[in-house]
Amino acid sequence: MKFRAAVPFALALALSACSMSAPPCLTGAVPQVGRPVPDEMFALMRRERERAERASPLVRAHILETIPRLFPDVSDLLLAPPCDEELEAESAAAFDEKPLHFTRLLVARIRTVHDAEILMALVKRDEASITEYELGPDEPGPRPPKSFVRYLALASIPAFWVVSNVPEGGRLLLDRVRKSKDAREQLLLHDATSAIYEHMLWGHPERAVGDKGPAILRGSLPEIKRRLAGPADAASLELVLLQINDLGTYGVRFGLEREARALVNEILAAKGEVPLTQGTPGAARDLAEVARGALFDLDTPQKSVSGVELPRPRRDRMYAQEELLYMEPGSGKVPEAAALARVRELDQELETLRFNAPRCYVLNELGRWLPPAEASRRFDAFIAPIFDGERIRLDTESVCRMDVALGLDGVDEARRVKLLEKLLTAKPEQVSPRDRSRDEHHPAIAYPADEQPLWSVVARALLVHPGWIERHAGVRAWLEQQALAPIPIDSATAEVWKYFQPSFERVITFHASGAPGASMDTARAILRGYMQPDPPDRKKVAHIYFLEVSRARTRALGEYGKLVGLVPEITAYLEERKTERAAAIALHMLNL
Repeated sequence: MKFRAAVPFALALALSACSMSAPPCLTGAVPQVGRPVPDEMFALMRRERERAERASPLVRAHILETIPRLFPDVSDLLLAPPCDEELEAESAAAFDEKPLHFTRLLVARIRTVHDAEILMALVKRDEASITEYELGPDEPGPRPPKSFVRYLALASIPAFWVVSNVPEGGRLLLDRVRKSKDAREQLLLHDATSAIYEHMLWGHPERAVGDKGPAILRGSLPEIKRRLAGPADAASLELVLLQINDLGTYGVRFGLEREARALVNEILAAKGEVPLTQGTPGAARDLAEVARGALFDLDTPQKSVSGVELPRPRRDRMYAQEELLYMEPGSGKVPEAAALARVRELDQELETLRFNAPRCYVLNELGRWLPPAEASRRFDAFIAPIFDGERIRLDTESVCRMDVALGLDGVDEARRVKLLEKLLTAKPEQVSPRDRSRDEHHPAIAYPADEQPLWSVVARALLVHPGWIERHAGVRAWLEQQALAPIPIDSATAEVWKYFQPSFERVITFHASGAPGASMDTARAILRGYMQPDPPDRKKVAHIYFLEVSRARTRALGEYGKLVGLVPEITAYLEERKTERAAAIALHMLNL
């Protein structure tokens, strides 16, 4: 009876939905869904679009690129405003122009589109049908080449997701993977390649079913060899490192063990010193490390269908996708007067906005638009809401203010580091309980029960400003103390420790440098601490972060053991564990 009653109800609900349509997002009345946080974001989004229409070309482009951040997630609603779809359609209409006018506005429109079919049409577009880049009044140049359109379109495609979920989009990407010989294109398409490889093993991780993945991997072999022997090129180097990693992960299961092993052994015999790595500091060692990892994977049966993450680079890595998505194509710079006008608009928003999500959007925009002198003048007022007397307020807005404040390059380093040290050294009783009263609340939203927001902010800041570690003894002292301690057991702290690890290693190199205040004994003590047995309650740990930090510490033993004169101790330690991937690679790097 219950089933019979449910069928008419479900049918009525479906028919009701069919008779209605979702309200528009970008035109007409401002969308309202009856939830205060999304409604405030919709209203702010519409005001930002109006400002963009009135702004100069460069400011307009900047604002348009941020608009998608104001689309609230209301996907749980039956009739959610189709914001992404409308913005993509609006942008895609401009792509049909003949000729296609290559301007800063076009770049902004491409950056807001993620539909593979729309973007692949741009990838395939004949460059003869694209105008030369038209520099705006605030763009001194040089002009980007027409190929920028193709590369940016590829960078904007969420390739792994498309291959996994959109058959036609996946087919278009696969066709491009097969045909392209361009290193930068292949680098931007690597997520698509990874998805194809994984699909070959789903449900049967010990062997591939189908030939798509094996054919692509086999076809990459001659290209890898050609690039290794070719001139130094940043895109080729990044691509080759990914492809060698793939050979290790999939070589045996795709029937390429013999060819993959021969190539990897050649690289190891050369210690990574090949023409491709010449002139790039750290590149040879990076190549050797990836090759040793690939050899381990070829020697050891793999159970995972996913590729292994590449190790943290020593080289100055090329971030192909990020450069395309965030760089100024014509070296544009907004005049200070226009930036200050934008700041005034944002200040007005903060006077009325109530909820954390839209307020954090505005705070991040302020961090982007504040001219250096203005940022310095306003710094104390900007960070004041973080504090309640001597206590630190812990809500989402305060965390946003911390992130933005530490990134304000116009503010004197000492002032920012003073804030950072306050966050680092705050005792639990100096931090207020987490306040989520101005966050969105909904049954579909779950917030973490355990977190380390203050340390997460600091870890991110130190990744961007590693030089603070050498220049500020207080920061260094805190890092030393934590680096000497065992890996935290709780998941929230262990997760943050993964992002602190590069800073811990920066402390090691400082103390091994002989600089004033450096102590080789401290560097050795940190590495010796990394070789201590796991704590007794290690067996209670059920999260991945402990293992990730442990692997990072093992890698540090191979990286810095020779530098601090602990080769015999570390060799003995790693020899006992060389059946583990991280230890086998570290042992090789220690003796390289």
